[in-house]
Amino acid sequence: MPFVKSIKVENGVLGLWKLSENSKELINIFQFSQAEKQEFSKFTGERRKTEYLATRLLLQKLFNQKTEITHINSGKPQILNSNLNISISHSADYVAVYVSEVKNGIDVENQFRKIDKVVPRFLNKNELDWIEKSNKSQFLKIMLWCAKEAIFKCSEQSGVQFNEQIFIDLFDFEKTNCFYGTLVAQNCKENYLLRYFNIQNNIVVYCVEEHKNSI
Repeated sequence: MPFVKSIKVENGVLGLWKLSENSKELINIFQFSQAEKQEFSKFTGERRKTEYLATRLLLQKLFNQKTEITHINSGKPQILNSNLNISISHSADYVAVYVSEVKNGIDVENQFRKIDKVVPRFLNKNELDWIEKSNKSQFLKIMLWCAKEAIFKCSEQSGVQFNEQIFIDLFDFEKTNCFYGTLVAQNCKENYLLRYFNIQNNIVVYCVEEHKNSI
């Protein structure tokens, strides 16, 4: 099985699974609960089926036991019968999960994905200037995309405008993998600690909320 690795971090564990098998291959090694069987039967696309199975097999690998995922009303995932927090992401190449005792967020994306058309929707002027001055603009676009997605997944806010409400502090990404971000909502300011790493042309960014201030 293409389980790649688990990474112990301060607040929990990250897991990565390489998407190299099709759903028929994964079905052969996955044991469905009745609820999962019903949920899975609604999927028609091959990609969605593969991601569904790989995510749950990855969790099973991390916990060494059957682990089910449900969703709250907002659509965010949660682990059945557990107080642990979970965040899930997929790229063209990987499934990534982050499980911890605190609220968290994770995002993974292929660093060569073309996203120029949507850049103005998720980056502010300072971030755009940072990219323009960098000799690694493509890397920064994807890293910032992942960072803001991770923050959004960690936050409980809805209807967030990424370019107007989520701000990433500029940092020397060639010297450190640790950086900070902020989400400004109508009634509060949320501060996040983020880290990133690269794996086979993919960028993974994960975060936890450091503190929240009322405004």
